[in-house]
Amino acid sequence: MAPKKKAGKGAKEPEVKKKKGGKKDLSLAYKSMEMPVNEETREFYHIQIRDLEDRLARYQRKWDEMAVQEKLSRQEFEQLANNKKEIVAFLKRTLNQRVDEIADLNEQLQSLQLAKEMEKDAFEAQLAQVRHEFQETKDQLTTENIILGGKLAALEEFRLQKEELMEKFMLMEDQLRKQEGEYKDYVHNLEKKSVLDKDRLRKEIIQRVNMVATEFRKVATSQMWDTTKRAILENNTVTLQLAQISQRGLQLLRENEQLRGTQGKLSQELELLEDSQKVMARHSRGHQKIILMLTEKCREQQQGTAEAERLRLLLSQVEQNLLQLQKDNQALRTQRDQLNLQLERQQAETQRLQQELTKEQKVRVSLETALAQATSFLRDIMQMQPEGEDGDLDTMFQLQRKEMLQHLLVMLSSAMVLSPQLAVSPGQEPQPWGPPEEGQRSNQPLATGSLLQQLSSITPYQPGDLGLVPRQIHIPPNPEDLRLLSHTTRVGGFRAHSIPQIHTSGSAKKFKKFSLPGISLLSK
Repeated sequence: MAPKKKAGKGAKEPEVKKKKGGKKDLSLAYKSMEMPVNEETREFYHIQIRDLEDRLARYQRKWDEMAVQEKLSRQEFEQLANNKKEIVAFLKRTLNQRVDEIADLNEQLQSLQLAKEMEKDAFEAQLAQVRHEFQETKDQLTTENIILGGKLAALEEFRLQKEELMEKFMLMEDQLRKQEGEYKDYVHNLEKKSVLDKDRLRKEIIQRVNMVATEFRKVATSQMWDTTKRAILENNTVTLQLAQISQRGLQLLRENEQLRGTQGKLSQELELLEDSQKVMARHSRGHQKIILMLTEKCREQQQGTAEAERLRLLLSQVEQNLLQLQKDNQALRTQRDQLNLQLERQQAETQRLQQELTKEQKVRVSLETALAQATSFLRDIMQMQPEGEDGDLDTMFQLQRKEMLQHLLVMLSSAMVLSPQLAVSPGQEPQPWGPPEEGQRSNQPLATGSLLQQLSSITPYQPGDLGLVPRQIHIPPNPEDLRLLSHTTRVGGFRAHSIPQIHTSGSAKKFKKFSLPGISLLSK
């Protein structure tokens, strides 16, 4: 849109001059177009235009990054605000729950204290009664214990004799059981060994017979006598081994008979011991009855003592529960204080984030002001025209334009110094002109606002294209690819694919391939 406006303005100015000056102005304009242009001046203007376009693109990218950062900061602030609200609500709800729990615990504590006092009085009365009964029972049992002391002495002697006899009996039983086990193990081992020896001998005989048969088939008739002799010798050896095993079996049978005789003697001794045990058992039954009576009385006394001890333990347990409830109440109070401190820290953190957001907004406002001033300054520079009417290059105009560009550079540098945290890092290089990549398309948001509308009115130009002449009609790029890009980035990508040519009309057609920066071209 900007080139068309300037082109329209350039078209209106010749009409005014035509009305005032007539053919004189047209002749001066044609003469100025025919004047040769210095190549260094043209290159200087081209470099200035490219530099300004690069700076404008960098500022636009910085603005896009700032917009994204501001959006992220706003989202983080909203998230923090929501988190703060949720935390405050949770803490309030938790505090109310704790207060309710403390009230319930206080009520329970009061009820437990009342119950404790009542139970304490009842237990004291019961304890006094139990002590009185215990004293009476103690006196009665003391007299009975004196009477039964003599009886226990006699029973103690009988018990000692019985223990001696039982120990002897147990030793003999253990010895008999041990001998039986050893005998059984010995017989079992002998039987197992004999079976294993028989199997081994049978296998060896079969193996050797097979070996002899194999050798018999292989060797010649001259070797048959040696083989037969060797087989006979082996047969004799096996016969001797079998005889030795038979003798060993007979010896084991004799030992078995001896062990059986020993077992008979031990069984007779066991019968005698059992008879004596029965006699002792009959004598001990009377003593056991007396012991049971004494045991029953002692058990009753122990039960009374245990009941008193249980009541004492129950009282101490109630006191411990009371102390535990007091500790829990104190812990809940401490937790409430900690939650209050945490809430204060969250509020301080929220205030700090609010201050940082305010600072970021101030920096953004200052950068927006600097960009707006730079935009206005660039528009003024692009709209400047030389005042000379003879078509010569105005040196004062060039110096003034250069001074304005330097002033613009100083102003933008001061803005970057004021906001160093948003400046481009030293390792980050400016992106070249051209179509952006897919990652950049998806990450750059759609820039809106009055500042972007002002920036959208400025169009970057190709070398030699000042926007004074309408451009040739061309096919625009796909809008779906440029939908998510800012205006300056879209124009930069569009410029890399389309190189417009300067068209003049009338007598200026022979200057079709040249551009005169800083000189207004009059077209009909």
